[in-house]
Amino acid sequence: MIELDVDGLFNVRADADARPWIVRSGAPDAVTPRGAEQLRALGVTAIVDLREPSERRPARHGFPVVAVPLYGEAPPIEGRLEHIYEALLRDRGEALASAVAAIADAEGAALVHCTAGKDRTGLVVALAQRAVGRGEDEVVADYALSGAHVRPVREEIALAHAAEGAEADRAETLRLHLDSPPEAIRHALAVIDELGGAAAYLRAHGLGEEQLEALRAKASTVGAMRR
Repeated sequence: MIELDVDGLFNVRADADARPWIVRSGAPDAVTPRGAEQLRALGVTAIVDLREPSERRPARHGFPVVAVPLYGEAPPIEGRLEHIYEALLRDRGEALASAVAAIADAEGAALVHCTAGKDRTGLVVALAQRAVGRGEDEVVADYALSGAHVRPVREEIALAHAAEGAEADRAETLRLHLDSPPEAIRHALAVIDELGGAAAYLRAHGLGEEQLEALRAKASTVGAMRR
């Protein structure tokens, strides 16, 4: 994934710097008109919002939004990343598959985001990437980029959450809110493999065969452009 500078967005990456099939970012609540035009120039036609209703803000970007609340409840403010990712994979498969379906159904590229663009976004993007044949190391390397972009934006909030909890949980809480450690997404990928692999997992939770093929076709177009 290629890091991008889009006005009013943070933690932004895309599968290509021209006509990507997938773009990921933190919440686009502050995206400017210039930033929205940058996204349109990239080929973004839809936004997939993984936040819960209580987290959302009025959209000013003008793109159609597909809302897929990934947790189905208030996002966790403490806990170990690996456990949270595994719980989502085991308990929220239909929501994860719906998010990937929205990427497949987009006429052009889909922008996928949650609040920080790190955890929920990271898991959905990892599933989509693995379903189209991206290698594990490529998926991990992309995920690991988020921490450096999230920390400046979210550190104050993370410190407040850590201060509210037990001292013994402080390091884990900060890791949850600020970091994107490779071992966390590798654990999630191992769970996906245990459950049959990304494509089988997504099919089992509602992704249609035509949607899977559409996803692969989009990704193969970008792959051909890379070559």
